[in-house]
Amino acid sequence: MRPIQVLNAIVFGSAVAITFGLTGVLIIFLVLQREQPQMSAELPVLMRAAGLFSLLALAAGASLYAMLKELPWRWAAQVAMWLMVTGIALSYWPQ
Repeated sequence: MRPIQVLNAIVFGSAVAITFGLTGVLIIFLVLQREQPQMSAELPVLMRAAGLFSLLALAAGASLYAMLKELPWRWAAQVAMWLMVTGIALSYWPQ
């Protein structure tokens, strides 16, 4: 594996793990929101985070696949993945 592929795999694995964790928390929030009304206030933020990391996992997975198979669109997928990483970092960066 080339270094860029290893880095791609790390981003992909991290994004999938974060997405899995956020989705689990989202399910718990949906189940418990009737008993704990204050959870409803956090639901939009949680859904946004789960959506962003799902998109990152998708972009990183496509990029990793394209890099491993040396497909012609691999560099476009790589750019899309890094734009997603940058966008997520900027969205969580303190103002």
